[in-house]
Amino acid sequence: MASISSPGLGSGLDINGIIAKLMQVEAQPLKAMASKEASYQAKLSAFGSLKGALAGLQTAAQTLKNASTFTGMSATSSDSSLFSVSATSAATAGSYDIGVTTLAKANSLRTNVDYGTDTFDSGILRITVGTGTPKDISLTGTNSLSGIRDAVNNANAGVTATIINDGTAERLVLTSNTTGAAGAITVAAPTTNNDGTRRLADLIGGNLTTTQAATDAVLTINGITITRSSNTIDDAIGGVTLKLQKEPAQTLPITPLTAKLTVAQNTGSITTAINAFVKAYNDAMGQIKSMTAYDAANKKASVLTGDSTARSVQSQLSGLLGTSVGGLAGGISRLSDIGISVQTDGTLAFNASKLTTALSDKKDVASLFTQTTSGNQGIAVRFSNLLDGIVGSSGLIASRTDGINASIKDIQRRGEAFQNRLVQIESRYRKQFSALDSLISSMNQTSTYLAQQLANLPGATPNK
Repeated sequence: MASISSPGLGSGLDINGIIAKLMQVEAQPLKAMASKEASYQAKLSAFGSLKGALAGLQTAAQTLKNASTFTGMSATSSDSSLFSVSATSAATAGSYDIGVTTLAKANSLRTNVDYGTDTFDSGILRITVGTGTPKDISLTGTNSLSGIRDAVNNANAGVTATIINDGTAERLVLTSNTTGAAGAITVAAPTTNNDGTRRLADLIGGNLTTTQAATDAVLTINGITITRSSNTIDDAIGGVTLKLQKEPAQTLPITPLTAKLTVAQNTGSITTAINAFVKAYNDAMGQIKSMTAYDAANKKASVLTGDSTARSVQSQLSGLLGTSVGGLAGGISRLSDIGISVQTDGTLAFNASKLTTALSDKKDVASLFTQTTSGNQGIAVRFSNLLDGIVGSSGLIASRTDGINASIKDIQRRGEAFQNRLVQIESRYRKQFSALDSLISSMNQTSTYLAQQLANLPGATPNK
């Protein structure tokens, strides 16, 4: 039968406990490696957060370096219920008096007879919209009013057919898909058979009533009469789109409804873009400040305290704020000239009213940000180029994080090698202590044997 053994059983020593304590001492370098790796991981995370904040600043800078940010135009209506309006950068600043006489309407016809459940002959129903090509719709068999509706809609004849119940009868209604006079509907029945209870021709002629005439939009712009087939007019004022929404009562004499249209530079979008830049800059610099701060009272450093990359980014960004752009119209050259100032804590503040004044005085705010002249670039262009070199795929932060990742991998490699070494060390300890255990056990047995032999010698037992 196999014997049962346990380390220390022969010697009485707690060999497992001794080895565990020794291995705790041997493993101390692993704790140092783990602490170092945790420090690197924290830096990696910090640079990830910083890169995100800087990417936001880069986006804001790219918006400001885009000339279209400063060329946008806005258009407003003094009566948005009469017409709405929008403008592109092609529009010219100005004021226009708009008078609306008539809205463009789609022609609509309806049947004026209650056909009940009557059916119609088969044959051809011909529909023409304006001066377009007639569309012949072939009807076979006997056809109900709803059957004719479906046939018209399936034919793509330029009209939409519906059935409306007015309370007394169901009416077939044909509405042109084209507004204006060009969308007038003509209906004919050139051929018909005698296989229904009603002639197909009953749908036309005196049996169709016009419920809405085909009319063009009529308006005046600064006294000039404009006629269009649509209520959306984008070809009357360059870069401006009008959408007419209301007309006066169409009883003679017709008095046009009037409102004023104003086209001006879209200063709102410029203000929004600059506000976004200021906020993004403050957010990025706030991140750097938080990550590099040192708590002197508690003698505690932040994750990037003393980090040369973070300090370099901070220095380069703040350095751009004081740069100037020469030769601009209106005599501006710095951010402070349009209301962007640096506070004592390094953050930016924006005075929007100062920007509005600069824009109204025709100062070249656009070039202050967008100019691309070598050696005299706009400030947004400089920020964008600098940030490309910081957050780009081969930029400063990428190089720094690549180095951190390499250090983490090196620590992990050395940690794995050290773990293997610890296994060998523990194995050696166990062999050594097992030998010691055997030796002490043997010595204990020898001691017991000698004690027994000595006890059996003559005279070893005292006389009583």
